[in-house]
Formats: sequence, structure tokens, C-alpha cells
Amino acid sequence: MGIVQTCIQFVIGANVSLRSVPRLFGILYGDTLEPHSVVPEASSVRWWLLRLGLYALREPLPQADDWAYIIDHSVQIGTVKVCLILGIRLSDVPYPQRALRHEDMRVIDVIPVQTSTGEIVAAQLEKASLRTGIPRQIVSDGGSDVKKGAELFAQTHPQTAVSYDAAHHGAIVLKRCFENDAEWKDYTSQLGQVKSRIQQTLDAFLMSPSLRPKARYMNLKSLLKWSRQILKLLDRGSAGGRASERTEARYGWLREYRESIERWSRWEATVSTSVAFVRTRGLSRGCESELRLKLEQLPSDSYDEALTNVLVKFVQESSNHASIGESLVGSSEVLESVFGKWKTVEHQESKSGITSLVLSLGALSGSWPASHVKDALEATPVKHVVSWCQAFLPKSVQSQRQAALADVKA
Repeated sequence: MGIVQTCIQFVIGANVSLRSVPRLFGILYGDTLEPHSVVPEASSVRWWLLRLGLYALREPLPQADDWAYIIDHSVQIGTVKVCLILGIRLSDVPYPQRALRHEDMRVIDVIPVQTSTGEIVAAQLEKASLRTGIPRQIVSDGGSDVKKGAELFAQTHPQTAVSYDAAHHGAIVLKRCFENDAEWKDYTSQLGQVKSRIQQTLDAFLMSPSLRPKARYMNLKSLLKWSRQILKLLDRGSAGGRASERTEARYGWLREYRESIERWSRWEATVSTSVAFVRTRGLSRGCESELRLKLEQLPSDSYDEALTNVLVKFVQESSNHASIGESLVGSSEVLESVFGKWKTVEHQESKSGITSLVLSLGALSGSWPASHVKDALEATPVKHVVSWCQAFLPKSVQSQRQAALADVKA
């Protein structure tokens, strides 16, 4: 069990690839293993991970009326996507000490689907509630099918509050601000032109960070920080030496955007502070007053009054669902983080679409002490994993490719 748990922790805790686990294990422990012991193969580690994941989907959970669900979908290539539902009891939330972590959450369900509608999501939530009881809250990023499904579920179960992720709301607020700012498009366009000219030159160290193609308004901080640093380098003039000379040649035009960069930075800092507040404090009655005070105490270069009013109103409306003395979950970022870790585990396999490694989602949340790992492996043989995959997983893109080309000669 020590070997099994160590290998699992390499993957879950250290993001070591499945193929690297045997090599790392051999390097660290090869000289200390007993004569009858062997270094586990990557395939063994994979099976252990899948068995833990399936066990997490089947183990009994407490029936209670204070469960909070976080739900979202992830898609790679092909038509299959996975619906993930994580849960935590509101009596167990770590607010206000810290934000939610992977080990705080329990996997309620992992559902590969080829189509998703509000009605399908509502049915998935009904099935999930059989494990836990009717949830007190459902949190999502506001995707159309998930939003409608949660609302349909709440119509049947009025004790369930439906909440919108604060981070996605903040991103929408920023998107509206930036898309209505005429200078922003020109600014990013010029940055892109400079980047393409200098990436293969001695000035490559001056390249601006890239905005992500998806969720770009959730990742503005690094670009705006870089912009402010470049302005400071320009302001140093001859005192900045060669770096300032090169910066002047490439980015002297940034001075024209100084006021805009300051304005954009205030927007981003105000929204980030609000999101961090909800992430670590949750949603409770009257928390909007505390948020307003926190935002008003920001330095002048990090505070925007108009956005403060918008963000405080959102938190107030969201926290109205909470009962007196109750703290609801206000962020779905922990689920997004679990998806990110899952994609790290998949590595190159993600190019094959949704594969059996989707079951590893069950192992990436919660805590796995040795006793829990032992119980999971004893209760979940390999044949159960195979049966689950046959029942719930359509053929992956890779398996379809192999079947189609099996008789084709090179």
C-alpha cells in the first residue's frame, strides 16, 4: 500500500506524468526496495487511479440538506464532453480562512455526454441528489444548458439556491468595459505587431505576455502589470541603460496610452479584489457591506468606483439566497482547477478525446490516506472499471481512427 499511495501522490500531488512515475520511483527508491518488490509499471498506476476514481463515484455520502454542488462541462475534440459535479457540505466550507481546495471537495458524478440541454442537466442533478439529498445550492459559470438545468431543478426543489460564479461575472464586467473602450483594441493590435517583429530578435526579452484565446478577460493581470513596468522603464530614460534604449525604440508609443493603462489597471484590480473576496469569504447575509469597505480601502490606482457599485450589487443579490448565519459558495474556480489537473494527467491522451482517464476526475478531489486507498482498491476491481467504461464511454477519437484505418495499407 505504501508503493501504491506513493505512486498516486506522484500523479495527484506532484503532477508527475503516468509514464514518469516508474522512472521517478526507481530513482528515489530503487536501492531501498526489498528483494521481492518491483517498480510498478505506468499501466498499473493508471489502473490504480481509475479504480480510485470509480470508487469515489460509488462510495456512500452523507444524506444532508446542506450540500453545495459545483457543476460544469469540459470538451476536448469530437462530440463527447464530460459533465463534472463536485460537492461540499456548507458545514465544512473553510471560510473565511481560505478558498476551497481540491481536498475539500467530493466528486458527486462524472458524466460523459454527447449532447447537453437544460432538461438533460436537470435530470443529471436529480440523479446526483440521490447520493446526497437535495442540495442547498448549485453553483455554475452560467453556461446556457447548465444555467437552465439548475433553474429547472430549483423550480422542483425551491430550497435549492442557484448561484453564478463570481469570477465569470467579473470577467463579463471587464469584457463590457474593455469592448466599449476604443483604445483597447488599438493597444492590443499594436502590441501584437511589435511582438511579431521582435520575437526572433535581441529584443525578445521585451515581448508582451499573450492574452489567452479563451477567458482572456480573466487573465488580464499579467499584461497590465507588464504595461506598467514598460512605462516605468521608459521613464528611467538614460538611467535605465541599454534596456531603456531598446524599450524606447520598441515601445515609445506606449506613453500615449498611459492614462488608459492606469484606467484599465484600476478596472482589473477592483474586479480581482472582489473575486478574491468571494473566493475566500463566500456569500453571506450583509457581506456586500464588507466587500464595499474592502474595495474602498484600495489605493487610488487600484480602485474604480463605478465597478465597485456593480460588483457590490452582484454580491448583494447573490448573498440574499443565504439564510442568517449561513455561508454559501460563491466561486466555481476549484472545479476549473480540477479540470486543469485532469488535463495534466491526460497529457497527450487529450488528443484522443474523452478516454477512460475521465474516471481519474474522481481521484483528483478529496483526501486519500492509505486506509482510504486500501478500501477503494479492495472494493473496486479492474473489471468494474472496464464495465463502467463500456457502459458510459463512447468510442474515443483515437479508437475510431484505428478502426477506420485498420485495413488501410500505407
